[in-house]
Amino acid sequence: MEKLEKLKKVIGALNDKHASDIVAINMATHSPLYDFMVITTARNPRIISGILTEVKNLGKEPGFDLKFVEGHTGGEWVLADFGDIVVHVFTEEMRLRYNLEKLWGDANRVDVEAMIDELS
Repeated sequence: MEKLEKLKKVIGALNDKHASDIVAINMATHSPLYDFMVITTARNPRIISGILTEVKNLGKEPGFDLKFVEGHTGGEWVLADFGDIVVHVFTEEMRLRYNLEKLWGDANRVDVEAMIDELS
C-alpha cells in the first residue's frame, strides 16, 4: 500500500471517531524511523478509547503493521506506531504541554483537510 494512501486511511479513521485538530507532518527528511507523524486531540478519555479501538482495527488490515501502542491506560496520551506512521492522540491539556507541532515546526505538513474531503 502506498504511504500516502495508508496515511489517508489513518486520517479517515481518526476523523470517523471524532478526533479533532488532526495534523499530519511529513517526517521523511527528519527521521530515519518513520515517514509521517499524525497528531490529534480527543475531547475526553472515552473518545480516546474509541480512537484506540479503531487504530487497533487498522493494524489488522493488509498493509498495516501495528508495532505497538503505548499510553492506553492513562487516557491522556496514546501513541500508536505503524512503523512508517506514528499517531499521537492527546487530550487538549497534554497536547498543549508537549506541543509536538512546535517541536517539528520546520517539517512540512500534509494537507489533512484535502484528504478528509477525498474520503467524503
